[in-house]
Parts: sequence; C-alpha cells; structure tokens
Amino acid sequence: MSISDPPAGARPHSTVASRWLAPLLLFAVGFILVPWAHTCQLSCVPGDMADARFNGVVLEHFYRWLIGLDASLLSPSFFYPVPGALTFSDNHWGTAWIYSVYRALGWDRYQAFDLWYLTGFVANYVVCHLVFRRMRFSPLASAVAAFAFTFAMPVLARHGHAQLTYRFLMPVALLLWQRFSVDGRWRWIAGLAVAVVAQFYASIYLGYFTLLLLVAWCLAQWAIEGVGPRRWMAQLLQWRQASVRRELVLVVVTLLVAAAAMVALMYPYLHYSKLYGFGRGVEEVLSLLPRPQSYLLADYSALWHVPSSWIGHDVPMRHEQQIFFGLGILGLAALGLLHSGSRVRWVAVSSVVILMLLTMAVGGHSLYLFLAELPGIGSIRAMARIGLVLVLPLSLLVALGVESVRTGALAWKIVAAMFALMMVVEAATLRTDKFGRAQAIERIEALRGRLPSAMPDHAILFNPAGPGVNPAVSELDGVILAQDLGRPTLNGYSGNIAPGYHARDNVAPCVQALYRITAATGNGGVAEADKAAVGALENIVVLDPLSCKVHAGEVLDLANAAGVSIQVASMSQSPAGGYLVSVRVINNTAMALNTQDGLPQPLRLSWQLSRDGALLDPGAWSTRVDLSGSGILGPQEVREVSFLIPEAAAGQQIGISAVLEGRAWLHDHGLVPTTVPVGGSERSVAVH
Repeated sequence: MSISDPPAGARPHSTVASRWLAPLLLFAVGFILVPWAHTCQLSCVPGDMADARFNGVVLEHFYRWLIGLDASLLSPSFFYPVPGALTFSDNHWGTAWIYSVYRALGWDRYQAFDLWYLTGFVANYVVCHLVFRRMRFSPLASAVAAFAFTFAMPVLARHGHAQLTYRFLMPVALLLWQRFSVDGRWRWIAGLAVAVVAQFYASIYLGYFTLLLLVAWCLAQWAIEGVGPRRWMAQLLQWRQASVRRELVLVVVTLLVAAAAMVALMYPYLHYSKLYGFGRGVEEVLSLLPRPQSYLLADYSALWHVPSSWIGHDVPMRHEQQIFFGLGILGLAALGLLHSGSRVRWVAVSSVVILMLLTMAVGGHSLYLFLAELPGIGSIRAMARIGLVLVLPLSLLVALGVESVRTGALAWKIVAAMFALMMVVEAATLRTDKFGRAQAIERIEALRGRLPSAMPDHAILFNPAGPGVNPAVSELDGVILAQDLGRPTLNGYSGNIAPGYHARDNVAPCVQALYRITAATGNGGVAEADKAAVGALENIVVLDPLSCKVHAGEVLDLANAAGVSIQVASMSQSPAGGYLVSVRVINNTAMALNTQDGLPQPLRLSWQLSRDGALLDPGAWSTRVDLSGSGILGPQEVREVSFLIPEAAAGQQIGISAVLEGRAWLHDHGLVPTTVPVGGSERSVAVH
C-alpha cells in the first residue's frame, strides 16, 4: 500500500460527525473501562507499592528540581550520598513535565501520578488514531486500530511499570519512515530522528524497541516491496541542486541536534554504569527473553487465565512473559492479512515475525544474545516487553482488516464486529494491581510519627527493613518520607542498587545503616564533603521503634567482646626477613563491627613480640593492622588478613589482640589474645 493512496473502500469525503463519532465513542469506552478504572477515579494508584511508588518518586524529584527544592537533577536524595542515582533506572525526562504541570495545579503526588498515567493513554490513542488517518484509513478503521494499540492485553499487563505508558511516538516514527519510503526525501529522516530520540526520553526501553521495529520493518519492506538503498539514497545523489542542498543542510543540522540530545540522555547512564560496575549477566537476560509459550500467556485475564495456567509452567519470570494479544486483536489482524489486498500487510506481519525470531529463546539459546553482547545493549534486560512494540504492526493489520470488510458482505462485517467487541471485553476484564491513595498516605504519616521531636540540622534519614515487611516497600517508605521532608536518605530503590546499599532485613536497624554508611564513605565516586556528612554519625536518624542511634558505642556491647575470635591460619618466613602472618578474624557476635577508616572506633588488630612463654605486656600494643574487606565485619562473618612482623626470630612469641580505636581494648572485656611461638602453633595466654 502506498502511503499516499487510500485503502480500498476509504471514503474521500465525510462529515465531521462521521469522522469523530466512532473514534470518540470507542476511546471513551476504553478510557472508562481501563485506565480510569485502574485509578479508581483518582482514589487509587495502578501497580504495587514498589515499582508504582518508585516511578512517582522519580517524577516528584523532577518536579522538585524544577521548582528549586532539589539541587541536582542526576543525584536525587535517595541512596545518599551516592551520585547519579537517577541513572539507575528510567529518568522520565520526556514526560515528567506533564506530571509537574499537574503538581503545579495543586494535585498531590498520587493524584498527579494518576493524571500523568491517564494522559499517557490519551496521547497513545489520539496520536495513533491521527497517524492511521494520515495513512488514509477511515475514521472507524483508525479508531479500532488505535484502540488495539492503546489497550492491548500485553500493554495493560505492564500497568505496574508505568514508565512504559507513553508509546505515542512509535506510530509517529513508523509514519515518518513510510513517508520517506514513498518519496525518498530526507526531511522525513530528520523528523524520524527527532521522534525516536523523543521516545528514548519518554522511556529508554521504548526508544530501543522503536529502533528494533524500524530495522525489522526496513528489512521486510526491502524484501517485499523493493524499497531499499536505491530509494533511500536518491535525494543524496541530487545534492548539486540548490533546493536539495538547502534541505539536506537542515536535515544534517537536525540530525546533529538529535544526536546531541541523545548523548545528553545516555552519557550519564554510561558514566555511572561504568563507575559502579553495573551490568546484566547472560543468564539474567536469557531469563527475560520471550519463549514460544509467552505469546499464549494471559494469567491476569478474567477470560483466558484458566487456559493460560495450563501452559508455560517452565517459563522463567512468568509475570514478565504475558504477551497474548487476545482473540479480538489477532482475529482482526487475521482479517487484514487474509482479506486485504494491500502489500503492506506482508511487511507488517514479516516485521512481527522478524522481531519474534530475534528475541525468542528456545532451549536456552537465542539470536538476541549476540545482540546483547554489544555495549549498552545488555542493560536492556526485560525483552519480554517486546509486545509493547509488536502491537503497532498488529494494529496496522487490524486497520487493514476493518477497512477490508467495510464495503464487503454483511457476514464479514459481523465477524469483524464480533472480534472488535471481543477486543474491548478482553481489555476491560484484565485484572490489575492497585493500592489506595489513602493507604499510601497513611503509611508515610505513620512513619513520620516515628521521627524524633528534634532532629540534627543535617539529618540523614534511614528507614530499616523490618521482619515480615517487603524490603522494597520499606525502602520506598523511607524515600518518600525523606522526599516530603526535603531530607537525604540512606534508603533507595531502583533498577540498579548503589554498591553496598542492598537490603539486609535480618540484621539490627543500626547495623543496616552502618553497612550503608561504610559503603558510602568507601565509594570513590562520593565527594569528600558528602563522605564527611554521612560519616558524622550524629547526623544519622534511624526510624526504629527502639530509638536506635548509629553510634559505634551502641553497635557492639562490650560484654560481647569475647565473641570476637582471632586465629592464626599460617606463619611463614618472608624473603625480606621476619615472618608473614595470616590471621582469621571471626565475628561470633550478633552485631556488625566497623573496620573502615573515616568512621569512629574502627576494629583493628594489634600485635607485640615477647620472649616465648612470657606474659604479654599491656603497654606494648603499639602497632596496628587494618582489616581489609567491605568496611563491615558482619555477624558470623570471617575476615582474613595478612601482615609482616619484620624482626621476629626463633625463641620469641607473637601476641595478637583487637582494639576498637578510641574506645576499648577487647582483651580488657573478655577477648583472650592469641599467641603463637615464632615458627610454631598458636596458644592463648592472659595479659599480665
């Protein structure tokens, strides 16, 4: 089908009512039954208390940055003081301004989130409908196709990942490419570049999927319609014409601006990914590739959940693999494939097949794994979301199907109407998660009640994970409270986790905080001023029912000092003289011990030499041995460290003890120093 020619049966003239009545009615039905129901008329939030609220946190950060409440766009207040935390997931730069408008108009963070979510559905439907009208489809065919694109079951199954809502630039990109394929003018490529980059700004996943679709579409179009490099390069060969040169100059400028915008978006991701060593292993990528069974899964459908439950029991990450498009869309697409005479139907179905074959995993193998080896591509792990872009060529087939029966026999019209009705019912009956706005507000208010009456001027909040509570929910409770208060927090949640900040719900609250403090002060990317701020333990406010404070004196009760064990693993003569001693330190207490410089009272070893068999001298513990490792010696953790004793000789013994610097010698509180004859085996003696 030439993009400039109307499909068979299209009406060249129509009234305003006939052009808009069907699209408006169909959209109203879809909007009320689907996203409006998802938000419970703005009284609940679609998704769960983790991912949905995290998207809200990112949007709120953008709004706070716009109005000057947050200083850094790339470094929000969570995962404090780790820089670049916004790059750990989608940053919403392309759509956060919409949320910000709603916030500026007075809606609270949850209502503004709902309105932002609803706006995405409006944009998807309206733009897709207009694109199909530009492709010369009738208002009815365009409306049904736009409904399929906006409300398909694989799309609605992602309602908990609201960052994937704004897809309206996908059909725009396809339209621009089709314009280019007709006349070969590069101004369409300039517009296409802008559309693709803008889709990346809306969501990096969706921008990447748009590129994949365009490549698949180009290959299919080249093979089927013969539109290939000769057409693509035709205008470039006419560069001697003044009008062509002017147009090409504007194209080059536009492409450079688009490239600069892409660099501005992606460079921070590449920088911080390299800084923190983020990456996705092959097994993780493989687990999130679609399987053949994935295209039959619809576990959340009231209509299809029973047959869906019969298949795909071995599909990993099943909740991500819900890609059944439904009988309605597939039936209408089949009509377009079998009943339409347009060649573009073969391009559409071939692009779907190409993407399915590229991304599908069978028996632990997939072509996509070769692509995932390219720099940056491996970070796109959830390729089971490919249904979000496959629905576009399917929607084109839907439009062809509706168009092909409009002037046909009544029986075909009835068949198409039944499929369209089924499509609406399938969308309306897909079960979704949601939580109440009031419930979310109450959680944060309850947490606010646990704040101390007086906080330090430079308070840094931390909400520890409690027993029986989803750590992700606890993290986001702390993040949202801190954001509301305009305070930094050690809490954080995202697609990637700051090094050392992963949840530890099986250790004491203060110890959880101490792990993150030591991770922050040992992070080379953290500024020295921020290290000093988080290292000043009096700044740390732990929201714990027992009013825990992160002071080293409360991290280890000295009555438990005997729980620290020191064992000599080996001793050997050093070629440089003296002896190299390897020591194993075991923390048998229930508390974590700080081993990092820069924080108060770090645990260190000390040693002394004496005559073999003599009592140890309490005044001879002058040397120090720093413990290596993560900065925290956790409960039941074993740390091995080696050090050189340069002047040791036969007939002497080596005594080894431990100290909390600036606080206490542990051998004064129950720890028995370990002694080893030079060249012999260890034994313990008392300090005189």
